[in-house]
Amino acid sequence: MSQIDNQILDNPPDSFIAPDGNKYLTIRSIVYDSWITWQDALPFDKDSRSKLTQEIYNNIVELAGRIHKLHQSLPNYKQTIEPPFEFVLWWDPEDIDPLWSHGKSCRFMIDNFSAQDVQHYNSVRRGNKLIVKPLTRRLVEVRCAN
Repeated sequence: MSQIDNQILDNPPDSFIAPDGNKYLTIRSIVYDSWITWQDALPFDKDSRSKLTQEIYNNIVELAGRIHKLHQSLPNYKQTIEPPFEFVLWWDPEDIDPLWSHGKSCRFMIDNFSAQDVQHYNSVRRGNKLIVKPLTRRLVEVRCAN
């Protein structure tokens, strides 16, 4: 067995069980060809992940898809070679607010863009609207505008 095989056995990659019963790595993109991964959306506490229902899973996928489309509309999107997002809060199954306990909101920053930039590019994007609330100079809170 190689040293790499031993490292994988000693430290298996982080994974979760989706509501469909399939096991996925948390480094997997939530939506195709996106920098947004499941580790961005899931709680650090692995026991809390068992509360992931199909509805919450669908909410996370929808929100990630809209954030991905917003990201595609930003200048220099095609030149992005490293993850530009820093997610600080997403799904929290312990929160009493259904926006958080059902994966309908998240907070993040995008490298090289201010909160005002994110709000501006969202406002000029047709369809796919997000409600963007600047929280700090760079941090935004978003949810789907249904």
